[in-house]
Amino acid sequence: MKSGFREVRLSELSDIQVEYFIGPSKTVEYCDIMIIKYSGEYGFGSAGNSDAVYMKAMGRAALEAWEPDAVILDWSELKYEWGDMLALALDIDTGCCEPALPMAVVVGPPCEEAVRTLLLGINSEEGLETIEWMFKNKDEAIAYIEKQLQKAES
Repeated sequence: MKSGFREVRLSELSDIQVEYFIGPSKTVEYCDIMIIKYSGEYGFGSAGNSDAVYMKAMGRAALEAWEPDAVILDWSELKYEWGDMLALALDIDTGCCEPALPMAVVVGPPCEEAVRTLLLGINSEEGLETIEWMFKNKDEAIAYIEKQLQKAES
């Protein structure tokens, strides 16, 4: 009798690559900052739904495994054109049991405009710089996170 079960892997959901980096805060003792870097091509429209689910799952797993005090999502090399589900990847720390972690997102040319319209609306003329936690430069994102950690400490 066959069981009907088949092996599945999270990596089957997406071709997006994920890299993890962790390091100590330079301004707040005993705090670690994690950078989760996503690269590759996010599927267009609903074809990206499984990419979003994968990105969220991999982000949540990293937070569970390393328990950083802050996180930076690096999308600078993520090619993204359209698809509302990408917003799921921002929801890796719900803060349900304690305050949500300080978070920043870094965008680059392959995704900047599409992320802008996702977050601000397709008809918006506002730039991403109007969103406090969005950056085009990783160093600026790190500086923002350091300030957020300092605020949390005081």
